[in-house]
Amino acid sequence: MNNSIKSILLSTITILSATTATADPGYYYGGGLSFSRANSLEGLAPLFGNLESSETSPALGLTIGYRFENATAFYGPEADIDIFLGSGFEYANRSCSTGASGPYYCSRDAVIRLRGIYGQSLSNGLEWFGSGGIGIMVGDGATSSTATDRGVNAGFTVGAGLQKSLGRGMLRGELIYDRFDTSLTKPTSLKGTEYEPDYEATTVKVSYIISF
Repeated sequence: MNNSIKSILLSTITILSATTATADPGYYYGGGLSFSRANSLEGLAPLFGNLESSETSPALGLTIGYRFENATAFYGPEADIDIFLGSGFEYANRSCSTGASGPYYCSRDAVIRLRGIYGQSLSNGLEWFGSGGIGIMVGDGATSSTATDRGVNAGFTVGAGLQKSLGRGMLRGELIYDRFDTSLTKPTSLKGTEYEPDYEATTVKVSYIISF
């Protein structure tokens, strides 16, 4: 990195740090990146011996919500979406692309969370918050060693994090736990056999949110 680029980056960071602003009540939106570790297995009464696949992948995040305030507390509804990049579950270091060995999820396309947010202001523009609600995961489950079918799981989501005023908005970091073990759409093979794979994930997410 040359000196001119370093100077620009340092100047930008200095300006952002110096122009912090408190969050305002009302609508907000934002985007970010997440890194998520997930597990999937057949679910209740397994037919294939509790085979469990797992994967770790990044995702692009989108957030929109509404903020209410009461003294130092804030709360409100929020929709949070993760769109996954290059998702691929594996069992015993074997991916579905080389032949699935059980009825589990092979990939995930998106996670959508509808949740409530509650938090409080600390100092110097820093806030803590917790979240809880419901969510769904959309992905593809193995229906044979060479085929997959669309599946949608639903369940609960909880999280906790910190956010700090930075520039025109707030920089947010959070830890999210999703447990989606109710199948809304069951992966089904060409022979009509269907099953209910579970889905569980822990996600670290960094976002930047801005008031409307």
